[in-house]
Amino acid sequence: MLLVVFLVSSAMPLLLFLFPLFFMWKHLGLINNLVGVMIIHAARFATFSTFLLRSYMVTIPRDFEDAALIDGANRLQVFTRIIVPITKPGFLTVALIVMLWGWNEFLVSVTFIHDPNLKPVATSLYAFASRFDRDWALTNAASVLMLAPAVILFLIFQRQFIRGMTQGAVKG
Repeated sequence: MLLVVFLVSSAMPLLLFLFPLFFMWKHLGLINNLVGVMIIHAARFATFSTFLLRSYMVTIPRDFEDAALIDGANRLQVFTRIIVPITKPGFLTVALIVMLWGWNEFLVSVTFIHDPNLKPVATSLYAFASRFDRDWALTNAASVLMLAPAVILFLIFQRQFIRGMTQGAVKG
């Protein structure tokens, strides 16, 4: 039942909630606040993260858990010493995908952050456009700078990312 609720909530577009969310955030004092934007991102990406991690954890054989319990480990030790190390590629995959989505997110940043000192990188490309013109040299330079951290992170964690995506998609 919980998975159905997650699936339905992930199918609803953000624009459906943007107007009431803005007034609620204004009432709570979370406009121009990075914590408010982080809460929105955490809520938006929680369903995807749950589904991806669940599909990854379902592929872990129960034999590992049973063997650790027979050897005298309690449930917490099984989780921290057996399950977490096995699911490390899945967690890295989810972290990388969610980080990229948050890094490239534009609509929430433009709507909820008005202070130029707090604006994230994704809104910087918007700053190079005027009403009738765009500075293409600055836009292209900013695009390269915006892509560089994401590409570097992907290259560093490429093996874990690919392993996490393939193991979570295939039953073993």
